[in-house]
Amino acid sequence: MTHTGEKSHKCNQCTNAYRQAAHLRTHKKTHEKEKPHKCKQCKYASHRADHLRQHLKTHGGEKSHKCNQCEYASYHAQSLKVHNVTHSGEKPHKCGQCEYTTSLLTSMRMHMKIHSGEKMHKCNQCEYASYHTGSLKLHLRNHSGEKQIKCNQCDYTTAWSSGMRDHIKRHHRGGCNV
Repeated sequence: MTHTGEKSHKCNQCTNAYRQAAHLRTHKKTHEKEKPHKCKQCKYASHRADHLRQHLKTHGGEKSHKCNQCEYASYHAQSLKVHNVTHSGEKPHKCGQCEYTTSLLTSMRMHMKIHSGEKMHKCNQCEYASYHTGSLKLHLRNHSGEKQIKCNQCDYTTAWSSGMRDHIKRHHRGGCNV
C-alpha cells in the first residue's frame, strides 16, 4: 500500500482514509468529544499531546520559520512548507470527481465535503447545516441578533454587509463605502 498509495482504512465518520490502521485509530480520536490535553494559557484543547506541544509554540517565542519570498512566518516548519506551495503556483491536489485543483490539502478536504454531501457544521437552534465553519458562524447571527457592521454616517447597524449596502443606497446615496 505504501507504493500504490491505496488507503484502505476509511473513517466511518468523515471522508478521511489512511494506509495504516494505526493512523486511522489516531484520526478517530479527533471525532471524540473529550480533549484531555488542555492549554493553560488559552481555551485550546486537543485529543493529542503532540498537538498541544505544537500549539504551545504559538504562545511565545519568535516565528522562526520565515518565507524568503514574502513576509509570511510560522512557528512550524510544516506550515512554511505548505505556504511555499502558494508561491510556486503548483496545484498538486486534484479532485477525482470534478476539475477542481488546489495547492493546499486542507482546501481539497473542504472541497471534497461538497461531493460527499457531508455538512458537519450544524446549527443547534434550527435545521441549518454547512460544509464550512465560517458559513455557520454567519448563519448564527440570524439567531443571536448580533449586528457587527455599523454605518459610519449614522447609528444604523446590521449583521450583513448586504444590509449595509442597501441602507447606504437608501439613506446616504452611496456616501460611505462598504
